[in-house]
Amino acid sequence: MGPGRRLGAGSKALIVLTLVGLAGLGTVSIYRVFGTLEPVTGVEWVQTSSGPIAVAILEESPAWTAGLRPGDYLEAVNGRPVESALDASTFAWGREGDVPSVLEIRRGRERFTVDLRPGFVYRTEPYGYLSLVGFAFLFTGAFIAFRWRAVRGAPAYALLAAGLFGYLVFSHTGRADFLDWTFYWLDLLAGVTVPALLIQLSLELTRSGKTRRFIPLLYLPAAAILLAALWMHPAALGGAYRFNDPAGAVELLDRLQILFLGVAVAVAALIMLKAYGRSRSTQHTGQLRWMLWGLFVGLAPFTILYAIPWALNATDLPGWAQFLSVLPMLLVPAAFTAALVRYRLHDVNMILRTVLVEAASIFLTFAAYGVVVYTLRHGLSDILPLSKSSTRYIGIFLTAISYPRIRSRMLLLVSQAFFRRRYSYRATLLDWARELNSENDLVSLARLLRDRITQTLDLGMATLFVMTGSDTFESVGEQEGVGKLVLDEATLQQVETEPYVHLAAGELSAIPWARYLFGMRVKGGLCALIATSERSDHSESLSSEDRALLSTFSAHAATAIDSALLFQELRRRAAEVERLHSQQATILESSAVGLLMLDEEERILTWNNAMEEMYKLPREAAIGRSLQEVFPPDQVRILERFAPGGDGGGDNRRFRYTMTNRDGDKVVVNIAVSKAAGDSGDGKVRVVAFDDVTEQIRLEEQMVQQERLASLGMLAAGVAHEVNTPLTGISSYAQIMIDDLPEGDPRREMLQRIDEQTRRASDIANSLLNFARPEEASFEPLDINMVTRECLSLFVPQIKGRKIQVEEDFEEEIPSILGHKGKLQQVLLNLLMNARDALAPGGTITIRTRGRDGRVRLDVLDNGRGIQEEDLVRVFDPFFSTKGRGEGTGLGLSISYGIVRDHGGDMRVVSVPGDFTRFTLDLPVADTARVPV
Repeated sequence: MGPGRRLGAGSKALIVLTLVGLAGLGTVSIYRVFGTLEPVTGVEWVQTSSGPIAVAILEESPAWTAGLRPGDYLEAVNGRPVESALDASTFAWGREGDVPSVLEIRRGRERFTVDLRPGFVYRTEPYGYLSLVGFAFLFTGAFIAFRWRAVRGAPAYALLAAGLFGYLVFSHTGRADFLDWTFYWLDLLAGVTVPALLIQLSLELTRSGKTRRFIPLLYLPAAAILLAALWMHPAALGGAYRFNDPAGAVELLDRLQILFLGVAVAVAALIMLKAYGRSRSTQHTGQLRWMLWGLFVGLAPFTILYAIPWALNATDLPGWAQFLSVLPMLLVPAAFTAALVRYRLHDVNMILRTVLVEAASIFLTFAAYGVVVYTLRHGLSDILPLSKSSTRYIGIFLTAISYPRIRSRMLLLVSQAFFRRRYSYRATLLDWARELNSENDLVSLARLLRDRITQTLDLGMATLFVMTGSDTFESVGEQEGVGKLVLDEATLQQVETEPYVHLAAGELSAIPWARYLFGMRVKGGLCALIATSERSDHSESLSSEDRALLSTFSAHAATAIDSALLFQELRRRAAEVERLHSQQATILESSAVGLLMLDEEERILTWNNAMEEMYKLPREAAIGRSLQEVFPPDQVRILERFAPGGDGGGDNRRFRYTMTNRDGDKVVVNIAVSKAAGDSGDGKVRVVAFDDVTEQIRLEEQMVQQERLASLGMLAAGVAHEVNTPLTGISSYAQIMIDDLPEGDPRREMLQRIDEQTRRASDIANSLLNFARPEEASFEPLDINMVTRECLSLFVPQIKGRKIQVEEDFEEEIPSILGHKGKLQQVLLNLLMNARDALAPGGTITIRTRGRDGRVRLDVLDNGRGIQEEDLVRVFDPFFSTKGRGEGTGLGLSISYGIVRDHGGDMRVVSVPGDFTRFTLDLPVADTARVPV
């Protein structure tokens, strides 16, 4: 129902005028109350047959100071006789300024007068807060009258709100002027009509036509109390003076008025409770719930703690207790208005539960503060003397740290009171949510879900089905016999749109035991469903509360199921990535090409086995370090120049680049730099490939060397043949002439020299012939150390006087080799002679032998002038020599290289100009040596 029919202009004007008039009068009343001091005499008068008598006088009060004592009779005030305690109690009202009242007193047989100047104090009751509540009623009543006039109970609430405004705001001050009496009678009128209006509102909200005819009867008690007040009040007809105790009669009428209000609150609550139990409308139930909570929370404390005790003349409550009794009254207009406008009717319990928790927590916190302060000031003052400010600070500190615990405890108690048996269900639901959110494995999650549902609700079976197709579901974490589930279109549509689907027995052939399907939706889409049976003992079906609980839980569990599915997919993809990574790593490690990867900051990410072997640096020492930390500057510049985007003009390859590894060996590589696959950046992530072609180049050089040697051999054979022929003739003629000359002839000596030089030339020619056509030689097992020592015995005498030192570093028990002793000595002697020629006086020649892995290694090392880098590749070429003209033929190293190759070995040279030169012979041991045929 909407707000109702539009108000006419006259109705609107009337409501506005009423609102403005009441608000104006209320403002005046508040101003007068807070601007007026209440007269206080400090004496209590009681009516007797002899007149009013003082029964109690407060010490230090104005009456005590004036000379009054208990037992004094009051006969007159300011010359006017006083016959009742009612007049004696009110004589100070209306007095202005500091004018004393003259009291004629009789004490026993003595009569005398006293001048009594009353004291004046501000009112101490919570009038300001009650005024705030009154204005809240006034404005909510006007709002209902304006916007929701056609709603059932709206007129009654508007009048009730106006009455409560007058009852709470209008108050007399004791001035006894026209306005004071006006507010007194308006307050009285509002006070007697409020109970009747409250009961009328409760009856209208019951929606029962039978009870509405009794509404006029509700105002009979109100009219009776009002007429009695008019007759009894001294300012009206003065009927109270007809009673022996006029003050007691007036006070009794006031108590009846308060009692009427308390009874009306109780009656209204009973009427609404009865209607609440009969109501079948959710909307009506929500309205009644708002009204009931407004009565119980807002008015019940005032009724129980203040109205009824005061009406029954019980002991008055202290001031702080009176304030707490009216503190919740501000909730009444809010609750009544929410009920009439039907605001969040389904959230009444939640809102009220929150309000109760907060209110109770604050109340208990202040109570705890009071207990702590009282205990410190009175109970522990002897043991722990503290000042008032210290006790306050300690109380504030202790209550501040206690407030969270107090609030959590109140939340638990209020929740248990609200939900009763359902509280354990809700706690279980929260527990489920925590457990589900902490589980990522789908199978474990499905089993946990099944176990908790069946155990909590005593179900026979429960199964989780995950959606795998448009209408197909697969069970998860179940035993055999439960697998695929296919739903028809109608059932699937129900699962997607309804909280649950109720199945007939055996309706689904795949799961004939299933009686309920609960859909699990995430972001509007179905991702899974839960199938459940009836209870295990078949004693009863699932209640609506149980089904609502499972529906709510399914919504919570859907997120966890979706997360588990995503986690399962993530784990599958991670395994695939790991498999691909493993394959990539296998390919990378098995590659014969050295590979390394550089990140954006030029740090090495990968370093494979081939790179370790080539550069002689373990991957642990390379990975994570920058390019500059691993390679020397010249090689870093080369790599940067070859990089994509570098200054190499886009060329990212370099062929046959010679670099030096960590062992100092030269390695010839082909370098290729490429952008890493999958890098979407600017190519800063790079892969550098080092293809070691050292052996390939060595084989190529060896082949070229062999071809060169073959060509030179043919040339040498021809030269030797052509030279030997004339040399033979020259030698023969020289011999003939020598034989023909006598011994003392000087020409004989010259001819002998010619013959010697001829023989020398013939030897050179024969050497060329031997180079071109090596003679067959027999191989035998040899001790390389012995061969070397014999050679040294021939060499050492030739370096005497040159201050050259020869050092021997022979490995004992070295394996034997298979070779030709004379040829090997020829090679070794040639190396020693070259070393001698390269040394300056004081130099050192070191000869070292080692046996490793089926090979014998012999090193000839000198610390002479060395060989230039550009000459290293040509030292084994025939006729190439670094010596001066006439100092060598350039065939020594070439012939030596051929001899070593004939022995199945290898000959290498390493030299650093100005530092050292090392020639290395690498020969196989005897059992693996190749024997020439």
